[in-house]
Amino acid sequence: MGFATLAHGQATPMRPVGETSPPPAPRAERMTPVVRVFKQASPAVVNLSTSRVVTVQRRPGFGSIFDDIFDTPGAPRQYKAQSVGSGFVIHKDGYIVTNAHVVERAAEIKATFIDGTELDAREVAVDREHDLAVLKVEAHQPLPYLKLGRSDDLMQGESVIVIGNPLGYQHTVTTGVVSATNRELVFDASHVYTG
Repeated sequence: MGFATLAHGQATPMRPVGETSPPPAPRAERMTPVVRVFKQASPAVVNLSTSRVVTVQRRPGFGSIFDDIFDTPGAPRQYKAQSVGSGFVIHKDGYIVTNAHVVERAAEIKATFIDGTELDAREVAVDREHDLAVLKVEAHQPLPYLKLGRSDDLMQGESVIVIGNPLGYQHTVTTGVVSATNRELVFDASHVYTG
């Protein structure tokens, strides 16, 4: 009776306990185009974290019993709301592009690079209609950056590699394809949850 596992698209037989596995393929052989793009582009991708103070009106009887005893019933309460997003450096002087909804109403914006460097960021320009924002960080040296492509040069079916910060999972990479081009999309920022 034999068992097999699937690794890197190839079936390999299970080995009895105590028997060693063959050494993995050399790293150079596993250096796929996606790995090369990630290594080249990821230093220019930033994880953005934002915070802002939010005031909410409380209703008596909602919340804990201690709120009603020690606080004025119905008094507004403030809390710190935080959210995360992704961006990428487009100029060596520290200009970053992200989505406008990521930084909307943010009192504080932090940009974290793959090496762990964290810099304060500030808004430079916002285009809410197209959900775009440009931020600026002050670095003591030129930053790695990515060149903007041309959307009119995309081909349907062309491969796409995405590096980002979904749900706070830093520097996540995934692949896909351009499913269509020249589509008009209506964007309603009111449906985007900002934290």
